[in-house]
Amino acid sequence: MRRFALFTVCVFFTACPADDNSAADAGLGATDAGPKACDGWDEAEMPAVAETMGVYDEQRRRIVFFGGDDNIPINCENAGHPVGRYEVFSYDTVCANFREEMLDDGPRGRARGMGVYDPAGDRMIIFGGRSRTRSNGAYRNYNDIWALNLETMKWSELAAQNAGPVARSNPAGGLNRATGELIVFGGNSSTSGLSFTPHNDVWAFNTETLLWRRIQSTGDAPRGRLFHSAAVDDAGNRLFIFGGGDEGAWLGPFLADLWVMDLNTGAWTLLAAESDSGPNGRIWSSITYDVSRDRVLLFAGHDDGDVGNNNDTWEFDLASATWNAIVEAETVNEPAFARCDFPVDFTQPNRQAPDRRSAHFASLDTQRGEWVVFGGKTDCGIINDVWTFDLARDAWINLKPATQGEACNRGETPESCVAMCQ
Repeated sequence: MRRFALFTVCVFFTACPADDNSAADAGLGATDAGPKACDGWDEAEMPAVAETMGVYDEQRRRIVFFGGDDNIPINCENAGHPVGRYEVFSYDTVCANFREEMLDDGPRGRARGMGVYDPAGDRMIIFGGRSRTRSNGAYRNYNDIWALNLETMKWSELAAQNAGPVARSNPAGGLNRATGELIVFGGNSSTSGLSFTPHNDVWAFNTETLLWRRIQSTGDAPRGRLFHSAAVDDAGNRLFIFGGGDEGAWLGPFLADLWVMDLNTGAWTLLAAESDSGPNGRIWSSITYDVSRDRVLLFAGHDDGDVGNNNDTWEFDLASATWNAIVEAETVNEPAFARCDFPVDFTQPNRQAPDRRSAHFASLDTQRGEWVVFGGKTDCGIINDVWTFDLARDAWINLKPATQGEACNRGETPESCVAMCQ
């Protein structure tokens, strides 16, 4: 195994222009908003950020995201740096552009929290995360809850009326729209960047009464973890979790197990253990639940093998209890020469899918059946493209090409590349 796989970002260069995979026939890109409707949507450069918290605003057809980390590792070394951006950005999927929102009196800047979309309240709700104001030392973890009104773009704190989960980074979960509860599983309560204290507790926060309740699990349960992914099935009152890492989260082996909890009873069921027929173990991937086909979808993440960052797409069919690869993982074409020394053709790129990545944003548009992905960490830094996965066609569509962070051989002139990230 390539134990340094997580730190394979080499010297950062601006990427070559990406292929223009038109979104003209995609639901997200089909409407011509007109010049007046798009006024103000060309005021911000495309931000490149990972570890952010965000949602897809289904009513206004835009991504809204807060915080994150924008530090670029140099020669595979992630130098100590302050952590916790505080800005809020929006990306309008019709106008195909970004805008920085000018907001006051919001939460402290942070990264590695979780964000959920609350359509009934017309708001984004965030929980947890971590920050650091200095370049080294301990982090500060959070367990506060904030709501961003998506109409007025104003923050308000949802101050819990009772004790809830301990402060943590890397929680995962979702909003149960049927019950109005924020569901939180796991995460890391350590304030050190070198060691982890993973959890496997499950909590529900009622967004109206502002009360926490712990959901006591029964039977076998997944081990404590961080860097995992999660999704909620509203109608079935179920929580799905996949993968992540435990106390050895930086080194692996990473987890590849898929679990489901019945939120009515607290009973966990192991749906799939790691196997050769499913996705490999990974951290910082994304999953979502597709109610129309009763399946769990998985995208990307970072493994501890030869490839590192992935861009494969999988489905777990709940009826047959089997994994199926929709988009196969890229394979190593030319092995690395040495640590942080990659040939241009390290992998054979799949240009019909996003560049390989981890720690990205992903949110489901339940109205249009489209899974929107933005940013994250690649082999060439932090990327700033926008893609959508059409659940009906099982196909990726590039809405906004990257201006940085993309591997050179994915561009229009791959023959001109002399280095992977140049």
